[in-house]
Amino acid sequence: MTNSCQKAYKHYEIITVVSVRKMVSWGFAFKKGAIIFLWNILWTIVFMVFVGIGMGVGLFAVILADNPMQALGGAIGGMVIVVIGGIIYQILTYATIFKITMESTLEEAKKP
Repeated sequence: MTNSCQKAYKHYEIITVVSVRKMVSWGFAFKKGAIIFLWNILWTIVFMVFVGIGMGVGLFAVILADNPMQALGGAIGGMVIVVIGGIIYQILTYATIFKITMESTLEEAKKP
């Protein structure tokens, strides 16, 4: 006997049943955790590039500015670049976690 929610899932061909009796092994969990960690190192490097560019823009704007308003505008521009880099970093991190989790779930669901 199925309920209406399971019928809807079957209609849209969504995997609904995952073996509850069998948990993933610690090795599998640590492997997936290590993959997420390594991707995060890459995203941190990308973020640091944004920080470097933002700091460079801000520093050169302050050094080369003729008046204080130009210096302030350049410094604010540098901070905006850093904030955009932070937002991109967060999106990439969450996307990595979501992608690895979904791949792992499908991999485990396909096991007999």
